[in-house]
Amino acid sequence: MKILVYGCGVIGSLLVHTLCRAGNEVTVVSKGKWGDVLRKNGLQIHHQLQHTDTVDHPRVAGSLPEESFDIVFSVMQGCQQETVLPELARADAPVVVLVGNNPQAAQMERTLQEMAGVPKTVLFGFQATAGVRDTGSVNCLHVGKGSMTVGGLHRECTQQEKRLLLQAFQGTGYRLTFEDDMEGWLYCHAAFILPIVYISYQCGCDLRRADSRMIESLINAAEEGYGLIAVSGRKIRPAGDAEYFQSRPKRAALRAVLYAMGKTRLGELAATDHCRNAVTEMEWLDAAFEALRREYPNHPMPEWNRLRRKMPAWEELHSIYDAAPKQRTEKPFGGKLLAGILIAGTAAAVCYGICKRKDRS
Repeated sequence: MKILVYGCGVIGSLLVHTLCRAGNEVTVVSKGKWGDVLRKNGLQIHHQLQHTDTVDHPRVAGSLPEESFDIVFSVMQGCQQETVLPELARADAPVVVLVGNNPQAAQMERTLQEMAGVPKTVLFGFQATAGVRDTGSVNCLHVGKGSMTVGGLHRECTQQEKRLLLQAFQGTGYRLTFEDDMEGWLYCHAAFILPIVYISYQCGCDLRRADSRMIESLINAAEEGYGLIAVSGRKIRPAGDAEYFQSRPKRAALRAVLYAMGKTRLGELAATDHCRNAVTEMEWLDAAFEALRREYPNHPMPEWNRLRRKMPAWEELHSIYDAAPKQRTEKPFGGKLLAGILIAGTAAAVCYGICKRKDRS
């Protein structure tokens, strides 16, 4: 298959590696110095948990190639996705998959379809990956061979779409989970991670300073966020997850794991490093959720408001972190480990996945 990938940071790098390993003809759109590195040295990844190193040689383009593709994956921060929608609309490909945090999925799909002028299949995905991109290589943290939750805005993939995606990853061990409402999934994801963001900034991006009361407040705020999503008429996804907050054993387990992670390097890897290095993305995610809140001003969210007020203003956060030396860290908030331990994404999603899997076993 011919596959085009926009964005080759940590998340995109694992995706490109996997697609190459499946035998696809992969083209990466990567601009600037990183594109030059890929052309010269190939895509070099150290897979931290697997203790292996890989090198792939996808074709690298500086702009949209004038040729046809079977699938286009766009893998970048939501605020960056908006800027490439015109190019994605012009891409000669029937299927476009937007990968990453994206509460504005509905608006982006509508904009992309309007720009395209011809019908396109637009899907949304979230890949469980964490790691650091250095000057010449990527240190990548993922479980097994990698995984992605994927689906349409308000529908599960058709059988034809599933076959296409499964073929793209055939023989790699990469796990696809098909979801029936990715807008709901992405909003729920945002509702769970934003309280982590607020506490991270309140603690100066050092979760070791977070106490048990903060953790309890975080869980309460996330529950309020899920309540808002339900009030808005959007679906809670994965299905049944709203009940998660009401189970005492699950809530206790979540509280304990969140607290423990905040005291270790894992909390930095899963949350605070990204908060420190991606203030713009966190502000964009916060603004997208606040837009939903303004539609339902009578829905009470006292814990959410309290956490949000206690963190510094976005202007101050930019002044603190934007000028600081950058660690080339890129990771999504979320992702679950097969063995019952979640590593990629936020500490919240990590704990959430642990308890979720235990409940299903």
